[in-house]
Amino acid sequence: VSLPIVYSQHAMSAPAETAVYERYNLYVSPDKLFLEPCDRFGGVKSQLHLQIDRHSNSIGLFETAGNHIPVADCDIFLIYGIIGTIQLVSGQALIVIKNAEVAGQLNGHDIWRVLSTEIIPFKKTTLHLTQKQTWFNRQFTEMVQTVLGTPGFYFSYTADITHSFQWMAENASPQFYQRSLIDRAEERFTWNGYCLQRLRGVPNAHQYCLPLMHGFFGSVTQQIGSNRFKLILISRRSIQRAGVRFYKRGVNTEGHCANFVETEQIVEMLREGPQKTVTAFLQTRGSIPLFWSQKPNLRWQPCPMLRPTDDQLQAYVRHFKSQAEHYRGKQVIVNLVNSKGRERRVGGELERISLQANLPGVRYNPFDFHKECHAMNWDRISVLKGQLRPEITEFGFFASCPDQPGQNRMQQGIYRTNCMDCLDRTNVVQSMIARESLTDQLMALGVLTGGRRVEDLEELERVFKFLWADNGDECSRQYAGTGALKADFTRLGKRTYAGALNDGVNAITRYFKNNFNDGHRQDSIDLFLGNFRVEPDHLPSTFETTLLALDYHGVAIVAAAFAVAMVVLCLLVSENLSATLFWLVVVMFCLAFIFLNGEEFVNTPKLKQD
Repeated sequence: VSLPIVYSQHAMSAPAETAVYERYNLYVSPDKLFLEPCDRFGGVKSQLHLQIDRHSNSIGLFETAGNHIPVADCDIFLIYGIIGTIQLVSGQALIVIKNAEVAGQLNGHDIWRVLSTEIIPFKKTTLHLTQKQTWFNRQFTEMVQTVLGTPGFYFSYTADITHSFQWMAENASPQFYQRSLIDRAEERFTWNGYCLQRLRGVPNAHQYCLPLMHGFFGSVTQQIGSNRFKLILISRRSIQRAGVRFYKRGVNTEGHCANFVETEQIVEMLREGPQKTVTAFLQTRGSIPLFWSQKPNLRWQPCPMLRPTDDQLQAYVRHFKSQAEHYRGKQVIVNLVNSKGRERRVGGELERISLQANLPGVRYNPFDFHKECHAMNWDRISVLKGQLRPEITEFGFFASCPDQPGQNRMQQGIYRTNCMDCLDRTNVVQSMIARESLTDQLMALGVLTGGRRVEDLEELERVFKFLWADNGDECSRQYAGTGALKADFTRLGKRTYAGALNDGVNAITRYFKNNFNDGHRQDSIDLFLGNFRVEPDHLPSTFETTLLALDYHGVAIVAAAFAVAMVVLCLLVSENLSATLFWLVVVMFCLAFIFLNGEEFVNTPKLKQD
């Protein structure tokens, strides 16, 4: 579809008066925190500065000339940005970016990756807290640090990276581009929206509000003949139903699904002039859009659960209604779950509901990935490519070509890919779809001619694979706690025994993290996003419980450990066969009890129940 789009370098920019300040001198005094805007070379950028009163918790802008900063009484730090404020037990706390690096450029704008952060309590001391409150305050502080320590937080001082090129071309008015970055940011993909609420309430403080995206950003520069271009990949993780692998599955009552990620593959031609030729292709991934759960219970793969009383049709319809509001045209569901075994129940239900709903513009495309590609027969993925290729051509891609307005176009449909986790199989298939689209994009731009394809150019194919493998690893770490499985196929184009061994290590690591750490990670995400809010006088009683409490959970674990010790002692010291067998039976009994009641022994979320 040809449209009169002229997409200049400045279209995605915030005007100079609304762009976010690049650096701050942070002055920390016993009574106040002062944030003085400066440029990356240390020059002062504004006659105003932000003050936070550490006693009254008030935040405001003040003229530096009439309200001098007591430099001699302050500790001084250079920071890269303000993430926001958050309520802890001791009171409010300021979260800042201590260090960041440029991850690449998008349409002439620097995109930054967060490297380290710091939490600065407004209160100088915790002496006003009880012993119990002090413990909770420390726990909540560590939980915020857990979230911010997860890789994949990105930002830009001058560009909106929370919206796709196509969305901005379709929806953004001239007035939209005059708004500040935080007012323009897509709520679904702004991870510090809750933390910035107080700062956004301060008049004229918009230049201090830095939107933070979570996901992936990668960029490589290539030259083919006389054509030089950037290949850019952006994945945006949604805050709606955000969480970790087994504790966030399916959709909620509003139709928002777990592990929803929007991925945009961009080609930016590197030519002189302010108006860039840009093409972009969008895909999404997300948990199977039904009401279902898969709680960890110490088994290698917990059985997915569907409740007969849930209205699955309503869940499905609401989700795709929400999708239609954000993405134009036809939607293709690429379902990669197994047609047999434990996955069949959820995958089969998705097929049944899709047929029952029969939504216009939504097509269901099942592909049993493990069955088709078993025993490392990964060339069988070409079967799926054959099923999807006609619509890849039909959907096309977004294109803004200022020199050739007749080549401007919009993407006319979108692929929504899922497996059970929406990680490993999903990333392999998304990269396959993206490669086909990239060939189409480069052909339309005149970069590929004579019937050549991406896979025909060794260097382009190599950087494409590595970019998508890095994307898969980062998305996997954020949801499952490890790098992606099957990454060797994405990275090298083939399955290897070294890759299979690495998959085994990652699978074992996932098992222990998912069972014994993910409850804490889910609580941390809920705290940071504001799904749970700290009330110092009403602290959650369940948060203090541990597996080693004085109940049958603790007794079973202590008994198992003691029995194991006795088995070792009998073998090494007494050499008493009957005693060894007795304690071995005790060990087996305790372990059987623990595994039969597995859900009660895993690390579960305690702040907010799904």
